Amino acid sequence: MENFEMNESLHSFQKMNLSAYEGEEPYIFISYSHADTLQVYKILQLLDKEKFRFWYDDTMEIGEDFRNELRVRIENCSAFLLFVSDYSMESKYCGMEIITAFKNNKKIYPIYLTDDVQIPAPLKMILENLQHVKGVGTAGEDRYIKRLVEGLPIETMRSLDVEGDTLVKCKDGSVSLSVPAGVRVIGQGAFKNCEKLERLIIGSEVEVLKGEACRGCKSLRTLHLPKNVRKVGESAFRDCISLEAFVAENPELELGERAFENCAMLKDVLLNDNMTEIYGGVFNSCKSLKSIKLPGHLTILGESSFADCVNLQEIDIPESVTKLDDMVFNGCLELKKVDMKGNVTKIGKNAFKDCKSLSSVFIPASVSSIGSGPFRGCGNLAEIVVDSKNKCFKSLDGILFNKNKSTIICYPALREAESYSVPDSVTVIGDWAFCECERLKSIEIPDSVCEIGEGAFYSCTALEQLVLPDSVTRIDDTAFRGCSALKRITIPDSVHEFGWGLFNGCDDVEVICNNGTDAARYCDIKNIKHYPAK
Repeated sequence: MENFEMNESLHSFQKMNLSAYEGEEPYIFISYSHADTLQVYKILQLLDKEKFRFWYDDTMEIGEDFRNELRVRIENCSAFLLFVSDYSMESKYCGMEIITAFKNNKKIYPIYLTDDVQIPAPLKMILENLQHVKGVGTAGEDRYIKRLVEGLPIETMRSLDVEGDTLVKCKDGSVSLSVPAGVRVIGQGAFKNCEKLERLIIGSEVEVLKGEACRGCKSLRTLHLPKNVRKVGESAFRDCISLEAFVAENPELELGERAFENCAMLKDVLLNDNMTEIYGGVFNSCKSLKSIKLPGHLTILGESSFADCVNLQEIDIPESVTKLDDMVFNGCLELKKVDMKGNVTKIGKNAFKDCKSLSSVFIPASVSSIGSGPFRGCGNLAEIVVDSKNKCFKSLDGILFNKNKSTIICYPALREAESYSVPDSVTVIGDWAFCECERLKSIEIPDSVCEIGEGAFYSCTALEQLVLPDSVTRIDDTAFRGCSALKRITIPDSVHEFGWGLFNGCDDVEVICNNGTDAARYCDIKNIKHYPAK
């Protein structure tokens, strides 16, 4: 009866057709004695269910040629799974396999099929110190196999979990993968951190890649999104640090925010010419991107969409673009040329912040809105030219004002003059207006000015003294921060609002103000020296 049940079980497992893996992907070599086939097949069935690739001998072949095949299989495997029993320890083939694996520095995963296996002396040194699991237990007990599965290398798996039309999870450690037929959606984080994956073939049925779908696929090198893909979710390819080329065919493709953020090697981007929007942070920190042809029908460049693209050298903004959002080119250190066509209406806050190589900017007649600090930190900016037909802004001697010159928006940092007299039409010195103007030693402020904006004189390192007129009522945050040469500043009784960090980095500054004023109280709180006017 016992022999009949064993034969029936063996027949059942043989019908499962657990094929030995043939191919170039990583796999597990199975070392076992054929006398243990029943127990081994039970565990291989579980490994197959978990989608591991493995190779094992089920032929009982012998001879020198077969020994050579075993040796090659072991040399090429990614893991060596050893079923330890009295039978396998007595087998000269298993012994040869173990020694070959050891000599080739393969990681050996032992499974003990019985509790009292006698290890031959030649193999003790190899096996005794290896962490192992048990292949024995009561019916339904699978704790050992769970421990085994958790320990085996992920690159030997071939698992793509699909639910309906959605690819839910990839447990596959393959270098190259194709999305299976019938999959319409690649789910949230489906391929996240598949670090071995170098090539992903999307296929002709996929329509949507959800958020973080391929985030952290550190080996992915190229990406082609065919016309059927209409939406790529937020951070879908973020941190794919080896991605070099990206092609998108669909003119209506929606690229989610930060879709390619921190793709540090990305340098070739081909977008369909009919795309209309690039959302926030899409190409943020793509540090190898030197140039990009923006779609001819593009209307919006979202917030930080090209921020910290430190090697981007020039950008040609199509006529269709109406909006450059906040920080769109923030930190593009090598950006030398920006060609804005005549339909841009908005330049956002800090749009070109820290574009250290930008020397000249032309603002077309269409621009009606400019956020604060648009050219903050542009240390090589020498001039700003505004189209004379612009109804909202104008430039005077390369300095940017609003149209009626009531607000000075940006004094170019590389302008050669060492002194400057603010026009008496100005009532507001805008946020970061004189930021990092390191050549200016003196600035004359007229009694029309009532407000000093945030960071207005930030890091004017040559500025030695400044007199604020009685018209000023408000000084915003960090207005004089980093003015390291500033020795003396006069603050009138009229100033009642003081921002934080006004004089951070002004170690030797003395404030001239009357006792009992808000300025004097501010200095007392901040431990800043102050004296009344003589």
